[in-house]
Amino acid sequence: MIDMSSHELFLASEKLKGFIDRFVPQGRLTGALPSISTDYVKLQDEVMWGGVWQVPGLDITLRSMATISAQCCNGWGFGLHHQVRVGLSLGMSPQKIKGVFLQLMFYAGIPATVFALSQAQRVINERQEWISEDLIPVSADWLDSVEDKWERAQAFLSSNVGTGANESSLDSFTNQFVPYLHHLIEAYEYGEVWQRSDLSNKERMACILIALMCRGHWRQFREHLIQCLGGHLTKREVCELVSQAGWYRGWPYVEDALAIVNGVLSDS
Repeated sequence: MIDMSSHELFLASEKLKGFIDRFVPQGRLTGALPSISTDYVKLQDEVMWGGVWQVPGLDITLRSMATISAQCCNGWGFGLHHQVRVGLSLGMSPQKIKGVFLQLMFYAGIPATVFALSQAQRVINERQEWISEDLIPVSADWLDSVEDKWERAQAFLSSNVGTGANESSLDSFTNQFVPYLHHLIEAYEYGEVWQRSDLSNKERMACILIALMCRGHWRQFREHLIQCLGGHLTKREVCELVSQAGWYRGWPYVEDALAIVNGVLSDS
């Protein structure tokens, strides 16, 4: 049970918003909410900022990345603007935020990630310090040969994700019906994108988990969840991640995701 009053939740939300909203420009879309519905603002502040964002058990940076991933899948500009700004305010680098969308290219698709990148750049361009940090290059050792990428991908999967990932990949429908594209996508995803220094493996696993949940890809969500629980994320972190993202995607997604979490844990 949460032993807090509504007023305490409000005060907690005000403290957090005072920090993460330092750089919010005047005239943003949600700035008109108090004059439209004070009840909506009360719910949002107490449940979201005073409650969901402050539950123990998950690093606030991962909360931010889960929210950014959910907003990428949602595709709403104002939501992306605010959450990218939140991430930057929390100390995430512009390249880390862009790294989320590079990773999600394989899971949310081109239109959603192109839109997300363009909206993120608009926010980054609001402040000179973010612009300067955006110019710092990310370590990325791009290989020339697709076969070299593929070999690096297989070695990476075996040592960092687990042999189950290799077996699942080989048994996939894309490998069965479009083997050339399967080879190409896996070579670039695991042989290049996962090698970049902008995100940690744990952060990548979290972002992918949220994208699969937000798009309702439950079979792949379950497979990826098993990989996450194999050493990258704890049960508590997984539950907090899906709960965080569910506030932005819709609470029924949380129930569906946690039902799968429960099934996986019961089988193990």
